[in-house]
Amino acid sequence: MSASATVAPSPPTEGKLLSIGEVAELLGTTTRTLRYYEELGLVSSSRVTETAQRRYGPDEIERIRRVRKLQTLLGLELDEIAEHFRASDRLDGLREEYLAGPPPERRDEILLEGLAILERLRERVRERQDGLAAFASELEARIGRYHAALEKFGVRAGEPRP
Repeated sequence: MSASATVAPSPPTEGKLLSIGEVAELLGTTTRTLRYYEELGLVSSSRVTETAQRRYGPDEIERIRRVRKLQTLLGLELDEIAEHFRASDRLDGLREEYLAGPPPERRDEILLEGLAILERLRERVRERQDGLAAFASELEARIGRYHAALEKFGVRAGEPRP
């Protein structure tokens, strides 16, 4: 999918299950892409029809939307998205366990594990930011060289040529 692709807005699905074709159309993707996401474990479908047709509810549709947003807006690869989802799912599980009121020693383990997961995610974000900053610096240097070349010939960027 190209970086210029957009993700469709969220129309209400009112809790109903949609077919794979309906979801593909809704999100501007293909059924093949949705099957691939499922193969990778990024999303799961409910198989409730007699023919075992894939059906997606609001939670699954939102998860697919998140996959596409992470791809298009942040440029993440599918394996990075899978890692993010695993971390997010684990944090959700830890949160539920914590809210259930575990004994103090388990509470501490939960908090330490959650902290470690968040720190790993933060490190990934910082790595991405560093890469983007380096790319932006390269672009700035190239822009500077173009400006210098234009000035050498008495042309100012943005001004009409005589």
